[in-house]
Amino acid sequence: MKAILLTFLTIISTNLIFAQQPGVRRSVNFRSIGKDSINLHFDENYFLIEDTCSSIVRYGHFDFKKRQFFGEFRDLNKMDPLIILAEGRYVDGKLNGPFSLKYLNGKPQAVGNFKDGSFDGRWELFYDDGKPRLNFTASGNTIMIEDAWDASGAAVVIKGEGKFRAELEGIYWEGKLVNGVPDGTWRCRRTTDRTNTILSSEVFKNGNFVKGSGPLGAYSDASRIVLVSPQIVPIGNASAMRISTTACDPSLSNKQYISAVYKHGWISFNEEVKRLVAPLFAKLDLKMYSGKALVIEGVVSEKGNITGLKPKGSFDSDISFGVSRELTRLPFLEPALINNVAVKQPITFTFSFTEGFYRFQYKLSPLISKQLQQTQ
Repeated sequence: MKAILLTFLTIISTNLIFAQQPGVRRSVNFRSIGKDSINLHFDENYFLIEDTCSSIVRYGHFDFKKRQFFGEFRDLNKMDPLIILAEGRYVDGKLNGPFSLKYLNGKPQAVGNFKDGSFDGRWELFYDDGKPRLNFTASGNTIMIEDAWDASGAAVVIKGEGKFRAELEGIYWEGKLVNGVPDGTWRCRRTTDRTNTILSSEVFKNGNFVKGSGPLGAYSDASRIVLVSPQIVPIGNASAMRISTTACDPSLSNKQYISAVYKHGWISFNEEVKRLVAPLFAKLDLKMYSGKALVIEGVVSEKGNITGLKPKGSFDSDISFGVSRELTRLPFLEPALINNVAVKQPITFTFSFTEGFYRFQYKLSPLISKQLQQTQ
């Protein structure tokens, strides 16, 4: 038993190193009781975390040799053990049978049934304020959406009819539902892409998949859409025994960084820069500046406008001032975000001159230190 336990501890430590930021040491402990009973600590998304800052305490059974849960388990709210967050049963490491999950505030999160770790039968999901979120029915690999509501409580799908957005990891599919399944054209986009660039699209007719198109070309074998992601019920993360990426010290927690972007795309932004500076350069003998470069630094503000433009170096001051002035007239961008909070982001424009011609490029600086401090 000691040998098995030590092996399991080694695996936990290995995962911990890969899961955390460089230089951050983690010490995630668990307590075994008897032969196979175990006491574990999770964060609110069911990732393993230090007991000093955990939200969920699990009492269950773990097969150390197979490294999987088995039998009945119970998850409690650490701050209020009277709140039973989840109860269920594992068979061969997979959830099976009736299941219910609550938020930390005690309100229902999900009610349904698992079969071999997958959704089975009718499920009801709720927002953390108790409002209904989604009702669906699962049968094998087929999922039918019954009803769906947005966070404000407004119905977006009623009895299988309406517009639906299927969220996955980093992307989402969106389109119309008829009788609970996709109909017409569905489109896939990145969750963080504010330009709404279409990654893939699929066409359905009378509830049947017709064809699709994605980065690797056209396909007609089967739809790639997952109407309900398994991650919508976070308890599945527990089975993987992964370490949380959130540190107990909030200042060390992972943050989501999204750079500034022009809503019509960077090609259109190129045209806007060209439109503003071309008349100015048309009046000059650019051969005089061959081999030189004009560098102008500025900032995309929290509102999205480009401000604080200043030339860098010893380029002709009149031209530098003129170009800087024109660039302040550029259209607003969608500002950079850190955890959905708008922050400033440095931007640099570089104009290079060769034999009477010019070319330009611009660069948004990485979101680090200074911007990070604004959100803390």
